[in-house]
Amino acid sequence: MAKLTDEVVNLVFKLQKMLLEILDKATETEYRIFEQFGETEATFAELEELQNIRERADSGYTRFSVILRRIYLSQPAPFRANLDLLNQTIEEADASIAALEASIQEIKANWNLL
Repeated sequence: MAKLTDEVVNLVFKLQKMLLEILDKATETEYRIFEQFGETEATFAELEELQNIRERADSGYTRFSVILRRIYLSQPAPFRANLDLLNQTIEEADASIAALEASIQEIKANWNLL
């Protein structure tokens, strides 16, 4: 049957949770900058960067959902391409999460929002 190990599923859910947390932090930071400083030439670049961070986190989260669904709907066994895509998505998320977090922290520090 088309099932993944608990270890893989738990890793995906952990990464999804981390992506949701990034989505939340980026949204909160964007809101705080906009509320305190408005959308000006000084804030525009970082508001845009926060929007890009949100989009990357959201895209990663959604990608995991779609891939897992495809794997579990495939019978009698998952397609190799979907398993490869899942592994690639895990690697990409794992590599990008720390960078996205660091970008948010840097923006917060630039605007004294820590």
